[in-house]
Amino acid sequence: MIPIEVLTMAGGAAMGGLFKFMDKAQENKAKQQELMMNMMKAKTEEKDADAARATASADAAANRVGNDPFAKMTRRIFVLSMVGLGAWAMFAGLFGLDIIVPTQVETGFNFLGLIDTTGTKTEFVRLENAVVEFEWLKQAILASGAFYLGKS
Repeated sequence: MIPIEVLTMAGGAAMGGLFKFMDKAQENKAKQQELMMNMMKAKTEEKDADAARATASADAAANRVGNDPFAKMTRRIFVLSMVGLGAWAMFAGLFGLDIIVPTQVETGFNFLGLIDTTGTKTEFVRLENAVVEFEWLKQAILASGAFYLGKS
């Protein structure tokens, strides 16, 4: 059976790759639209100056769409914030935050099934200066890392 960590990383990488392909498709559409705009500009160049100014502003808007210099930084901030939140959640006990864990305790006794006074009671145990491991946190960090690597 394939470990869940491998499936999580593969899924994150696949999603990152899919988003990369979608990004490239949008870039290709933008280039195609730019070519169409250039053809339209060439056809309407003889017309009055107002039409020429409108196509120039449309070209400028089309050039601004795919050139986001903050896109890589956004992904980096996302991954670093996931790692930071994970570290804070795991090591919060070391900085004075107590962890309270519910436990089930059986009370009573059972004598050959004739006398049965058993029951369960929930008690809360306080753990001081403890490090906690969250199963979902490992999955989230792996998925976000794989997404980041798949996108780049």
